[in-house]
Amino acid sequence: MPTYKCPTIGDCEKANAGEIFVRSPGEDLHCPDCSTLLELQTSAIAKGPNRKLIGAAVAVAVVVVIGAGGGLFYKRSHSASEATAQIVAAPLNGAASTSAAVVAIASASSPVAAANVGISPSEADITAQRKDSDTKLSQGDASGAESASNQVAAKEMVKVAIAQMSQGKLDDAEKELNDAAIRDPKQSLVYYNMAVLRLKQGRTDDALKQFEASFLNGFAYFDEMQKDPDLDGIRNDPRFTALVKKYRTTT
Repeated sequence: MPTYKCPTIGDCEKANAGEIFVRSPGEDLHCPDCSTLLELQTSAIAKGPNRKLIGAAVAVAVVVVIGAGGGLFYKRSHSASEATAQIVAAPLNGAASTSAAVVAIASASSPVAAANVGISPSEADITAQRKDSDTKLSQGDASGAESASNQVAAKEMVKVAIAQMSQGKLDDAEKELNDAAIRDPKQSLVYYNMAVLRLKQGRTDDALKQFEASFLNGFAYFDEMQKDPDLDGIRNDPRFTALVKKYRTTT
């Protein structure tokens, strides 16, 4: 079984005690004391006479987690999609309400769709990432399969954070995006949506830093960004326009 530790030493009793957590595929990967995302202890894979066997077992666990709709993260994002549908449908009645709910759910799964705020990863992109993990596993690349699964998890977390922002749950969305950055530090949409969150918090300077981090990590959704109403208050800021000009011409 994969083992995990809480990384928040100094702020969490479980982390201070060095407690090891064993988690089966699909189980919650947050610390039961401070709710921080647990860190996989990869050193356990690298040691011992049966390290290849253990590595293969971890890889199988990775695929089980990301398969069948993404396991735990599918459940979380599915709940977020339902919440978004309820928000849109609430003021309506009868057949109109049902239609609004269907539209909301469909929008949440559309490629690079904005669920009221931000830019969401496309389902096609997530599916391709899952297939990449399967391919790496079939080739015996356990670490590659684990890395691909982390990228899938980060994208699912971004979708959850977007749903939370649309409900005004900015603190929850910030935590989700921070966890996503731990899973995949090079995912440009993590930083883009963090920038949107900073704008909602009135922290324009911090938002600009997040935008630049997103652009540096290969942000490729400039056309969608132009349609994002969350940026209306910053579009004419000379610092923002300079960033867009610099990185859009180099992508």
